[in-house]
Amino acid sequence: MTVQKQPAVFYVNAALFDCDGTLVNSTGAISEFWRDFGKTRPHVNPDEIIRTSHGCRTFDVIAKWSPEDAIEEQVTEWEGSIPDSFGQYAKPIKGAVELVKSFDHFSKTQTADGKQKWAIVTSGTLPLATKWLKLLTIEKPDCFITAEKVTKGKPHPQGYQSARNTLGCEAAHKKVVVFEDAPAGITAGKGAGAFIVGICSTYDPEKVRKSGADIVVDDLSSFSIESYNPDTEEFKVVVKDYHYANDEFLQTV
Repeated sequence: MTVQKQPAVFYVNAALFDCDGTLVNSTGAISEFWRDFGKTRPHVNPDEIIRTSHGCRTFDVIAKWSPEDAIEEQVTEWEGSIPDSFGQYAKPIKGAVELVKSFDHFSKTQTADGKQKWAIVTSGTLPLATKWLKLLTIEKPDCFITAEKVTKGKPHPQGYQSARNTLGCEAAHKKVVVFEDAPAGITAGKGAGAFIVGICSTYDPEKVRKSGADIVVDDLSSFSIESYNPDTEEFKVVVKDYHYANDEFLQTV
């Protein structure tokens, strides 16, 4: 990774995490699912789906490529089977579990109400995302926005806006960070008024940056929560290793 002159620092009231590509590198598992799906459907191009659909709801992708299979209950069942059938191709994003658990710990021990100030917003279905969290040893958060809970998937901001509102951050002055790896998710987070930490688990740093990420990193291993200010209700987060960070985050720790 590139060498930086100083850490990046940001202050947030809440953190919203995507799942696939952000907490778990599931690209291999999802790719195997699409290849298997295409074996009996000559009209489906698995390689094109893999190239273009990351971050989108599986139902939306199937509705586009194989409309006759776009049956919600069936798609949910297929998605839920991915960790069981192809889980050996998935692995945690470095540092992700530790960062999520750190937000959880600070939320429960240092905030006035003891409520979680973080959430997961994923294009995956509840069965799929729940199994990934079990693999990661992350407990399901109180605010857990899955594909079933939105009518418009990413890049629409509905999911992230819903999470903001649920966490009490609907006001524009509240600072919210979205952790994402896919252009569709970055667009969704921006649309919900958040700033973006872009993770290069799927795409190269230049693409992640051009998609709108404010801080670009390989993984979450160099992130740490240094403190929580009860007066401003803000977490202070320090990032020691990154490819790119907007000037506003390059301040003295």
